[in-house]
Amino acid sequence: MRPFIIFSFILLYSVSLQTQSSEKLFLDLKNAEDISIENSPELRLLNSQQKIKGLIVTENWRNYFPTASVTWFRNSNVIENEADSRSQRVSLNLDQVIYDGGRRKLALQAAMYDLDLSKYDLLLSINDLRFKVRNAYYGILSNLAQTELQARSIERQKEQLKFANRELSLGETTEVQVLQISNRLNEIQLQLKKTEIALNTGIEEFKILMRLPSATQLALKDRIEDGYDFSFKVIPEQDLIDLAFRSRVEFDRTKAAELQSASEFEIAKAYYIPTLSIGSYLASSGDRYEPRQREYGFNFKMSMAIGPNSIQDSSNYISRAEDTNRALTSSTTIGIYDNLQYKRKIAQSAIAAEQAKITRKQLDDIIRIEVHKALQNYNVSWQALILADENADSFEKRLKIKQRQVDIGETRRVDLAETEIFYLEAQKAKINARVQFLLSVSQLELAVGASLDSLRIINLKSS
Repeated sequence: MRPFIIFSFILLYSVSLQTQSSEKLFLDLKNAEDISIENSPELRLLNSQQKIKGLIVTENWRNYFPTASVTWFRNSNVIENEADSRSQRVSLNLDQVIYDGGRRKLALQAAMYDLDLSKYDLLLSINDLRFKVRNAYYGILSNLAQTELQARSIERQKEQLKFANRELSLGETTEVQVLQISNRLNEIQLQLKKTEIALNTGIEEFKILMRLPSATQLALKDRIEDGYDFSFKVIPEQDLIDLAFRSRVEFDRTKAAELQSASEFEIAKAYYIPTLSIGSYLASSGDRYEPRQREYGFNFKMSMAIGPNSIQDSSNYISRAEDTNRALTSSTTIGIYDNLQYKRKIAQSAIAAEQAKITRKQLDDIIRIEVHKALQNYNVSWQALILADENADSFEKRLKIKQRQVDIGETRRVDLAETEIFYLEAQKAKINARVQFLLSVSQLELAVGASLDSLRIINLKSS
């Protein structure tokens, strides 16, 4: 019974997996975008980096406050032919930087600007991912529409080929004309195979983009032919530019980048400014725990860089045994050529600051160009959509006329097959024009920094 139970469990588990893998995931565009954003590892990484940079800001705030530490020193000496000696010492130490030439403030500003940059990078990455999802989504809808058109066309061509073979058997047509109709049928079937390959490739790439399991089956709710209400709005270019200047996060991002690089440059240039700090301690010492001999002290520290060298100086005042034992000590340490990186830091930060400044100054023209290009694409795409619709309607009428002419014997079936090919090309151009217009609207919204679908140029028809 035991092997039978194990086998039954494995069988039920495999059937459960097959049932789950056979379930379809019905998607509209909004659901696809939400799933992609939720599953994106890049966005998760940016979000984690944002948290880390927030912690860095907290760390820089901490530098304004004094540091404290508690030390417990224990010592035991064993010397032959002499009495053993033991000592205990517990001390509380405080240290506070009182002057550093503004480096703490600059470091805090740089950290805060870096945090702002991470927020802007996250917003830009979300918009970029949403546009990629739309591009892939519309591509799948386009291929689905084309497969439906080509499948219907194949059925019509098969019917015409059947009639042509009957006419050939009756001697009413030639074998050459039958072969021409057959060739046209094969041509459409070849187009269908190519479209199916593109459709399957697009679906698999879409699942990769959405980070879905490979066994997931997708079903899209929208239709490119009759699922959207297309409209056109005449929007003045200057209004779009003004909106972009108010809405594009790149302006705040480049400003934050410029301020961050400027702060880092100022920190690098202030290498020679000394850092001054004061400290104090309170301690108890003795030969056993709890030590009872009190002592306290104060210190003054100075550290600075002199070119590639460094210097550190400290002075200490110590009072023991109720101020009956006092000491004043000082020490100076000079590091020789232990700060060679100061020139490199100045050069690097200067170049970064200048580059950030140039980028900010050029951003106005870049945004203007992007808005102008997106608006031109939007206008041209609408004109192309109108022409493609008119051309498709014209060929559809021609196809119906040719069909009637063939039925009454006024034209050859070969001419109908030729018209079918032109009709398919016109329908394909119509679908591509609709996809291009959808993408041009999204590109225009991204160019002005507006939320996608906020211009309300395209509306999804209610099902």
